[in-house]
This record gives sequence, structure tokens and C-alpha cells, in this order.
Amino acid sequence: MLLSIFLRLSSSEDQITPWVDLPPELVSLIANYLGLIDLLSLRGVCKDWRSAPSTATAEIESEPSAKPWFILYRETENCTLYDPNDKKSYSINFPELKDATCLASHQGWLLLLREGTIFFFCPFSRARIYLPLFPHQEISNHIAAFSCPPTSSECIVSIINRCDEYTIEIYVLKRGDTTWAKHSFERNKWNFGTIIGGIFYDKKETFYYLDNMSKTLTFSLKETKERNCTIYRIVTDAPDPKANCLPFYYQQSYFMDSGLQDWIELKDDVSISTCGAITPGHQCNILINSECIEASKGTANCQMKGIWIQPRFFQIPTTQSWLI
Repeated sequence: MLLSIFLRLSSSEDQITPWVDLPPELVSLIANYLGLIDLLSLRGVCKDWRSAPSTATAEIESEPSAKPWFILYRETENCTLYDPNDKKSYSINFPELKDATCLASHQGWLLLLREGTIFFFCPFSRARIYLPLFPHQEISNHIAAFSCPPTSSECIVSIINRCDEYTIEIYVLKRGDTTWAKHSFERNKWNFGTIIGGIFYDKKETFYYLDNMSKTLTFSLKETKERNCTIYRIVTDAPDPKANCLPFYYQQSYFMDSGLQDWIELKDDVSISTCGAITPGHQCNILINSECIEASKGTANCQMKGIWIQPRFFQIPTTQSWLI
């Protein structure tokens, strides 16, 4: 497709214009109509073409009907990228993923934890935005969500952790903040299981966190004397017609149900943990929950990681930071 476009543009009865001499604005216009892989190929042609598509976003793969892509990796920079829409896979290096844990994935941005540092990362443009130091250097069983891309002045990040059966901690960071705000909630016993997904709903200014026992915890950002942190049970048929409805859809076993396990030929002695993502739906967003698939043989000789992601391309200024 990419080659045919350029052939049509460069062919003329009078003169053939070299591709490298195409005006930057024309290259950028072409880039906006390309899929992600073609876009990356275009950027690899020459220095001029690499700098031209600065606003390209590969929106083709961001339609509600498009399935998210999947990044499979171990504790190295060598990754495999799976496109379930075209049934294609690609080998690609993401050094930023080496020894990293993904906390959230939304609109093509990943929130990563690596060596005690938390930062936003767009794998396909290699754009990074570092966040202020998190209070805990070691994070385990934490789940995060953010409201919108980190380039927006409205971006809000929330990280939740269940310390024990009595305490839940929620850390919040708004764009421009230099420190994380900590909110701790204690009860005699929290009837809440393992946290497997999080999403932000802007109309209610509320974060929703789901567990593995069909419950959701809501955390409101509205200024009150005591932050509202409430747990609800999710039911498919509500007996009360006035019952609240979730403002999003969610898929709890997306990796297992997608058939990707067979595609990547996951062996019996391999365990994999996946980071879910938020993807666009026709009526509202869809939350793909994180999953942990243990080796069927009981002992894992290999531990792999996976990330669901919208294939988007974002190029940002070198001066871009969380504080600007």
C-alpha cells in the first residue's frame, strides 16, 4: 500500500519527482492515512521523512471495531508484536520494556515502572514522560489508571494497592503536581479481591477499580471532607431498576478468550501475566482486565509478560515534561 501511494504521487508524464524531494507537508498528509507499520516504514526511509510526520497518530487502528495489539516480552528488550486484526506478528526491540512492569495502557500510552522510576511511554514513537518519584520504590500487585494522554493538562494518574485485608491505599497525581497525594482507607475487613483493572470516568470524576470477584471499587476525586471510596457488587440483572450501571464495558478473560494463547503457541511450562488496556467501543470505552495465566504443568520454566495496547503514534517535543 505504501509503495503504491508513492508511485502514484511521483509519476508524471513530464517529470518524475524523487521521493525524497516530496514537500514535508505532503509526507505528513500521507502519514496520517497510513497504518502503524507503514507509518514506521515511512519514517525509516530518510532523515527528512522521519521528521515530517510529527502529528501522525495512526488512527486507522483506533477505530472501535479494531482489536488492540499485543506486546509479548520477557525480561529483555526483544519483543514480539501481534496484530490480531491482520493476523500478523513482528519482531521489534523496545529497550524501555527490559525489566519493566506495565501498570496501565490507554490510548497508545503505557505507564511503566522500571528500576523504581515511573514514566509514560509510547512504544512506537519512543516518546517518554517521567513522573515525580513514587513514595514506594518497590511496587507489587499495584494497578494504575489515568484519565487521558499525559500530554493533556487534564491528565490524572491513580495507583491503587491493597496493603492487606484491612487497608487500601490510593495515590493520585495530577498534571503539574510534584508529589503524589496519598489516600488511605481502613475497614475492619475489605470485601475486595485481587485488583485486575482500572478506568477513569470523567463525567463523574471517578476512578473505577475491578477485582476478580465481580466487584468494583469507586474512588471519587470530588472535594469532600472524606474522599468517597465505595465497593459495589457487579450483577448482570439488577432487581432494582434504579440501580447504577457501570459507565463502561469490561472483559475479564480477554487473553484466554481471544485465542492468542494458541497463536503465540504458549507452552505448558510457561506462565504469563498481562496488562490490560482501555479501548474504544461503539457506545463507551471497554476495559480489558489484567490476567495471570499459570503454567499448566505447575512449574513455570519461563515467565513472560504481555501488554494490550492501542497502536498509536505520538511524537512530542523534547522539552515535554509532566510539569509543563
